[in-house]
Amino acid sequence: MSTAANLLYLTIYNPTLRPAGPVSPDDEDAEEQAHILFYTSKERAVSRDRMLRQVGLAKALISFSDMFNPDEPCNNVHSQTKRLIMVSPEPDFWIYAGVELAKSAVEKKGGKGKGREKEVEVVFDHKEHSVRDEALKVDLLRAYEKFKLRHGSFTSILATLGQEALELQLERFFTVWGWSWNLEDGPEFGEHIGPQLHPAQSSLAQAIDEFSSTLPEEVVAIAVSPPYTVPSTRYTSHGFTSALPDYLQSLVPPPEQAPTLPSSTEEGTIKGTSKPLPAVSESPSKMNDDGKSFLGMNIDMPKLNWPGYLTFGKGGAGKKPPDSLLAVTPMNEDKGKPQITLETPSVVDLVTPGAERTVDFEVDRSALEDAMVSEGLPMPWEKPTPSQPPTPFEPEPVEFAASTIHLSTPDDPHNTKRRRVFYLTRDRVLVALLWLDDTVNPQDLTPASASEFAASAFSLAATVGTTLTHDSRSTETLPSASKILQQKDRYALSASSLSMRSAEFESHSGHLYDARELLHRSDPDITEVFSRGQNPQHWHIARQGLGTEEGFTKEEVFMEVFRKEASLTDVDNALSSVVRKTAIAPNVV
Repeated sequence: MSTAANLLYLTIYNPTLRPAGPVSPDDEDAEEQAHILFYTSKERAVSRDRMLRQVGLAKALISFSDMFNPDEPCNNVHSQTKRLIMVSPEPDFWIYAGVELAKSAVEKKGGKGKGREKEVEVVFDHKEHSVRDEALKVDLLRAYEKFKLRHGSFTSILATLGQEALELQLERFFTVWGWSWNLEDGPEFGEHIGPQLHPAQSSLAQAIDEFSSTLPEEVVAIAVSPPYTVPSTRYTSHGFTSALPDYLQSLVPPPEQAPTLPSSTEEGTIKGTSKPLPAVSESPSKMNDDGKSFLGMNIDMPKLNWPGYLTFGKGGAGKKPPDSLLAVTPMNEDKGKPQITLETPSVVDLVTPGAERTVDFEVDRSALEDAMVSEGLPMPWEKPTPSQPPTPFEPEPVEFAASTIHLSTPDDPHNTKRRRVFYLTRDRVLVALLWLDDTVNPQDLTPASASEFAASAFSLAATVGTTLTHDSRSTETLPSASKILQQKDRYALSASSLSMRSAEFESHSGHLYDARELLHRSDPDITEVFSRGQNPQHWHIARQGLGTEEGFTKEEVFMEVFRKEASLTDVDNALSSVVRKTAIAPNVV
């Protein structure tokens, strides 16, 4: 029996908060409890003492590590059975999670007792590498960014709405997020470095920049088409959070699926399941004649010769009708109706089996043809005039939809402001306009405020959709034998909270997580990490500071090389080639 990694508890606290009302002198834990803004646990009922002990442990570890390194407090603690992760997204606010490691049961036989068999003791072997510290930390920060985008920062909510409102919003958001946190499948590295750019970003950026040039300075344009993001140059210069493209992608409606007919399990409705029909004997009458039995009884059935008018067409289909059946006589010129002659059957015909009753009538075929011919008289033709002229077809006007988000600036990341975003969708391509005008109240902005840009935004969505479709079709080619036998190198680049990845990039390698954690260490400064596995012998590379110009010193690139014969020089050349090809930073070193 094995158990995957799972969340034990999740809490958010601020050690600087104080109780709102008067506190009894006998209640020593009231001040500690006032620090906790949110708490959820795997166990449904948790006592206050246990909750305070768990939060108190995190406070003690952070305070102890702060004495040795004030600039970098403690952010994770390892034990044999669990992992403790602490992150501080804002000053004095801490998000603290306890995660149980994946474990598998191992039977351990005990010693023999007197007159007893060996006792079997079940112990659990915990897997140390089932979770990654860097991945857990990034997941918590991404959850915070989503909350901040939709509700605002912790500091802003506490200052404007108060502690009670902050606790309510934290309860609604993090309870749902915490228990939907997927720790079982393991993290995917590409999702942690930012939303993905399209490989044809250079041509797409030109189209969206042309559209952005027609907008006012306080309006920023961005387009998304899951899973890709198409930002404008004005958008990347503001340094917005990576949660914004993810939020916009969630607004794109899912693709329409063709309705499928419900499957039926009844007999005869599924191909190949119908039962064969029972065999029918060649001549049932012959079987009755030979066996002369029906339900075990011997019955002597005489052969009856039914009259022709009771045979219902059976047995007489091959007989030629008598000559007296149809008799053609001259038409009655006065009435214009065929003359019908009825013959009275004789007594012999009535009593003789098989005798048929006939009706004699006459048809003048030439007169019938003359009656079927209709003479057409010329009629004056007039052009019909409609009651009202048809109205010309007018397409429906293109309109924006509106939403409200909370954004901050890189200079003041903890002070969020309400912003209005207007968006429209065409062919699963969403074009959004962010209104950053501080002189206008966001509540006064309506979709009519951006109506003049709707037509051009709709045209931009069509251009982006056409480019994405053309690029996807151009890549649908049969791979060569060398590509099938030799696995291609994979890379992922991160810049301005966005990422550019190779085709079908998906990696769960722990080497990349460890390399990213080393790059983010402030002391000492690390710019490159090269590592190679033993089995298989694959290279894993990470580098930051891709360019020499200002603003391009913190970009990162991660790469996996699957060629066993590649040397360190070959790997370094391949890494530089990827950076130059993607043109993610100028003046590459």
